[in-house]
Amino acid sequence: MTPFYAFAWWVTRIIWAVLYDIRVEGRENIPKEGGALVVCNHRFMKDPIVLAHAIPRRQVFFMSKAEWFDNKALGLLLRMLGVFPVNRGAGDMSAIDHAVELVKGGQLVGIFPEGTRNRTGGPMKPKSGTAFIARQTGADILPCALLFGERQGFRSRITVKIGPVIPYRDLGFQGEERTSLRRASKLIMGRINALLGWEEEP
Repeated sequence: MTPFYAFAWWVTRIIWAVLYDIRVEGRENIPKEGGALVVCNHRFMKDPIVLAHAIPRRQVFFMSKAEWFDNKALGLLLRMLGVFPVNRGAGDMSAIDHAVELVKGGQLVGIFPEGTRNRTGGPMKPKSGTAFIARQTGADILPCALLFGERQGFRSRITVKIGPVIPYRDLGFQGEERTSLRRASKLIMGRINALLGWEEEP
């Protein structure tokens, strides 16, 4: 964890503790060391901050849409926090290569498999990027879920559920690449949906 990330973590943690009632379940499932992909559903802009607060003592390097980096000041801040850009829908291999490098270096990389914010809150089909990075690195998957109460705003409740790690061997990367990526993506999103209380996979 870099000093700036640690500083930002504590500052925002104090602010968020005042603004929201955040509860975390399953912290014992967080790997103490080694690279892994942290995957989660995505509804609001605050989601990366909430998820980062649920994972103490380890930095999460989030992948985020490239548009956020168009503003130079914001882009600099994001980079200082370890966030890196991805051009969605463009097969951005530079972003994938960076994620692979981080995971192989023993870091946690945060990805929202849906590829964008889910404004309905219902199940969505995952993109294949998470599975592709897992296949390239042999990384395990840490599934997480953010659950929001019906009331939004000051002191609203946010529950973070952290599930058991999905070992790389369980992702089933055998056979034709496209089919295996689709199968692994469905498994990953299915674990997130299970944490959300949805039985059926998208």
